[in-house]
Amino acid sequence: MALDGSIFGQGIYKPREAARLIGATSQDVIRWTRGSGPNEPIWTAHYQFIEDSSEISFLDLVELRVVRALRSNGISLQAIRYAIGYAKQKFSIERPLSALIFKTDGPEILVDALENDGELISLSKKRPGQKVFRKIIDQSVSGLEYDGKQPSRWRPEFAKHVVIDPNRAFGSPLIDEAGVSTQALHREWDRYRDVKYVGRLYDIDVTLVRDAVQYEQRLTQAESAAIGQSII
Repeated sequence: MALDGSIFGQGIYKPREAARLIGATSQDVIRWTRGSGPNEPIWTAHYQFIEDSSEISFLDLVELRVVRALRSNGISLQAIRYAIGYAKQKFSIERPLSALIFKTDGPEILVDALENDGELISLSKKRPGQKVFRKIIDQSVSGLEYDGKQPSRWRPEFAKHVVIDPNRAFGSPLIDEAGVSTQALHREWDRYRDVKYVGRLYDIDVTLVRDAVQYEQRLTQAESAAIGQSII
């Protein structure tokens, strides 16, 4: 993808990069944002206007994280599509899954969507209620910070010093205090197996190196698990 003004501040992720961050597969990301065969994408991805582009933005990433959580809990793509359309109409917002209103009103949106679409009633005998949806949504939006009504950065809850900010390094995970890529720190640690040495290389505290290493290791584990069990 050619770099131009439309990319800065939006974040940019290849399908595998996005999949790794949310614990899905690259095939899931492409299917959900670009479609597959006769199936249309769930929404129009930010960079979809660029020919032959498969990259996604930070907002796409946030929404993919929600979709991944819903699919992991047995909610069909058909139900998700309907919920998105329902929320667009009800709240007059184009990107409901990444909007602040979904964090607060998401369970109600999903329950209302299921109840108002007769075809969906037969899709799930369990018919999850608002309490179940609240737990799913809380997990899928945890760590998000909002500027106004849209998410501006993501602080993974299991990595105290890591931030994903579309205004920094195109949205790559960084050690917030130092502005250093977690991948770079993990790569150096993997080479030398010495957090103190890596800390001296980057002139940062060893606790920051450990946090980056543990974060990247956790992403690798989640990536392997997702590949072994695609959620489609």
